[in-house]
Amino acid sequence: MVSLGLFLGWRINHPNDDAIWMYNMSIICETWFAFTWLLDQLPKLFPVNRSANLEVLKKSDLPGIDVFVSTADPEKEPPLVTANTILSILAADYPVQKLSCYISDDGGALLTFEAMARAAKFEKMWVPFCRKHDICPRNPESYFNMKRETCKTKLRQDFVREHRHMKREYDEFKIQINALPYIIQRRSDVCNSEEESSCIRHYKESEMESLALSEKVTWMVVDEAILSPWPGTSVVSAPEHSRGDHASIIQVLLEPPAVKLEQGTATDFDNLFDFSEVDSRLPMLVYVSREKRLGYDHNKKAGAMNALLRASAIITNGSFILNLDCDHYIYNPQAMKEGICFMMDSGGDRICYVQFP
Repeated sequence: MVSLGLFLGWRINHPNDDAIWMYNMSIICETWFAFTWLLDQLPKLFPVNRSANLEVLKKSDLPGIDVFVSTADPEKEPPLVTANTILSILAADYPVQKLSCYISDDGGALLTFEAMARAAKFEKMWVPFCRKHDICPRNPESYFNMKRETCKTKLRQDFVREHRHMKREYDEFKIQINALPYIIQRRSDVCNSEEESSCIRHYKESEMESLALSEKVTWMVVDEAILSPWPGTSVVSAPEHSRGDHASIIQVLLEPPAVKLEQGTATDFDNLFDFSEVDSRLPMLVYVSREKRLGYDHNKKAGAMNALLRASAIITNGSFILNLDCDHYIYNPQAMKEGICFMMDSGGDRICYVQFP
């Protein structure tokens, strides 16, 4: 600030008479820039740090939160990254009946849908494991890649065994996610070949004048023995099955949790884990892919958020909304509680944004 004052004083005391108009304009601009810089620096000289007191929070007083996660292209945004974000959200330290997660797939890709479905199955063992051993961070990719020793701070005798089993389960989960593109392509090729064979057989039996082969579509697994065409974007783009032209899809991957506490058993998942003292309930998880048609502006991410708002208003209607990108996982399990502390404060009606740490 002293240097800035000396510089402005020197500029004012040494005018340029040959270009007085340019000199005056430069003095005005430099004075204005100095003033705005000073306004920006003053708050930084006296920062205000606030902390949340989680002890005064009661579970009954916590409001509902709907977490929105958006993704658009599984090629640019790998499904494994999105799955890790979903896992960290559903494992957050927040009442399960008041936490819901909505995943917006703007590309309508079957790859993203099946990856989220597999993540929902893996969630059934990952969330109780995090609750039992107080895991942090609750993003499995980051947790298992930590260089520091994770066993030293754990007091439970069964942690080492369950940690080893969970690491193995997560490695298998990653293999399944990475193999999904090949599985979907192989499944679709087989089903399309059978459809073509059926059309050719029907053509020969009915002696039709022309043969009309069905379009190649992408096939999804409805049940173990039931396959159905995927209504979203096909692997091979086709009319009404492309990224900018497909039907709407909404699927509840994890049902709403029960009101009463539901504990696991000592023989969960083939005796690999003992969740008899852990709440095994999971927050709701919903997959949403909005309808897109040619000739209509979909407004990109803003349109996706509007679609999630309409869906969540009907299903859960949470009081607060947390909007995350597909690669923004929750590092602190109590982050939602800390943010809600500011919103529920006596002056919370004047707060619109909370940034931490």
